[in-house]
Amino acid sequence: MTSDGIEIALVGAGGIGSNLAWALVPAIHRGALVESIGPVRVRIFDSDLVSEANLSHQRFSRSDVGRPKVECVRDALSDLESANLSIEACPWDVRSPEDLGSPDLTVVGVDSPPARIAVHKRGGTWLDLRCAGDNYIALDYRMTPVEVERLTDPSQLPGSCQMADALDSGNIQFGHLAAAAHGAQWLVQSMRAMAGHGGSLPPPPKTSSITFGTLEEMVLT
Repeated sequence: MTSDGIEIALVGAGGIGSNLAWALVPAIHRGALVESIGPVRVRIFDSDLVSEANLSHQRFSRSDVGRPKVECVRDALSDLESANLSIEACPWDVRSPEDLGSPDLTVVGVDSPPARIAVHKRGGTWLDLRCAGDNYIALDYRMTPVEVERLTDPSQLPGSCQMADALDSGNIQFGHLAAAAHGAQWLVQSMRAMAGHGGSLPPPPKTSSITFGTLEEMVLT
């Protein structure tokens, strides 16, 4: 955080990232928090284009199909921009720490081991969100490096946050929304802590299921 305000990086604009942006931006577009912390710049990173299949669980409409996801999210939320809040579309994938610039807070919500590892390597204050079906995992900078490495497989192939055949069968599950809510809460509370507001408590890293509740709380440093 500087006298020029803060920068937030959202890595991914899919099931987690698009819904996270839609939760975060309205929440911080006005009020004492954004006024006290200075201008907030939200940068959203993703090279992907909106497809018809995305419409079942990502925050897009049919008119967005074929357009860059980050541009759709920015344009849809642009009415909430002000002197205190700006949104930047970054239509590229994060593959190294340098791709991120210099954010104060980073959330990675894309199913890409290189993006996750780039965020972990850069350090600072970060959150790593993952989901499958109605489950989600939240790792963050407060965990031990050994535990983060154990839970991050560089050889994992990218995949959907929906289970196999969920889109075709209509069995949509909502772990991505739970992850997005965790991310929005984590960001707002982290911003409050940076601004010196008392009682700020970002949610802890954990594994959780909408059906079965918290499955595991992670080891912190």
